[in-house]
Order: sequence, then structure tokens, then C-alpha cells
Amino acid sequence: MTISAAQCRAARALLDWTQDQLSENAQVARATIADFERNIRMPMRQNLVAIIASFEAAGVEFIPEDGGGAGARFRKVELEFSNAVTPDGDGVSLSVRFRGADYRAAISREVLDDLDRTGYRTFSDRALAVQNHLPLFLRAIEEKLVRGDVGRTRRVVIDHAALPDGAF
Repeated sequence: MTISAAQCRAARALLDWTQDQLSENAQVARATIADFERNIRMPMRQNLVAIIASFEAAGVEFIPEDGGGAGARFRKVELEFSNAVTPDGDGVSLSVRFRGADYRAAISREVLDDLDRTGYRTFSDRALAVQNHLPLFLRAIEEKLVRGDVGRTRRVVIDHAALPDGAF
């Protein structure tokens, strides 16, 4: 999915976010956001994915241009989460609650390494990487839960395929 500069401005207005706040939440340079919103340049795909994921994690959904006009609006948020990251084998996991039920979301070390094109050696480095990309992971977790893509143990596995195109 892609969004327009106007949709980006509208989403920030809904959330009452400054460009600095969006920059911090999406882990994207403020100049990238400013240039995008002024229609000077389109962000790199990975940055656009991070911007969209930040808005979606905050409860905004984008209305596509399909004859009725593009836009942004609040959506019903059904995913609650804890910022606490715990070890899960060589990867990490997050506790989430979706529609009143508790789940564990597992993120492999390979996904984290590939996302940042590095090799995280310690749990604390992997935990920080999750925090840096939290909106992206929350979006992927919620999409899998909506589809019912979860095991009997209420474990949601976030692999490469769970993340949107352009994330890597």
C-alpha cells in the first residue's frame, strides 16, 4: 500500500502528531517526512512502510482512492500490547491481547537481522531492534490475528512473509 502526502498530513492531524513525533514513531528522518508532505519527493519504500505502520499501530487506517476519494480515519483498535520484550529461543517475543484473548508473538533473530541488515548478538540488542520497529511488528501481528493465523498455543509467529513488501 502507498499513501499520498495529503493522507500523511491528515493522519498526523487525526493523531495530533507533529512531524517530529511521526519521525520518532516511524524511525524516519524528519526531513523525509517534511519533503514527502510538501510533495518534493516520495520516501524510500522502507521508510514509507515504517510511516504507514506507525499510523496503523496508532489506530489510523487509510481509505484508498477508489472513486470515493482517498483519506484517513480512525479505526477500531483491537490489539493491546506490552512494550516488554522477552527471550524466545534465539529470537524474542511480545505479549499481546487481541479481542480479549492473550497471545505471544514470536519474532525470530533472522527477521531482526535481515530487517536492519546486521547480526544482533545479544538479547538486549534484539530487544532494542523490536522497539525500533514496533509499529511494523504490531501491524504484522494484528493482521495474522485477524486472519486467525495462530497456533493452538496462542503463539503468533512473525516471519519474513508476515511483514509488508518493502520492509527488507
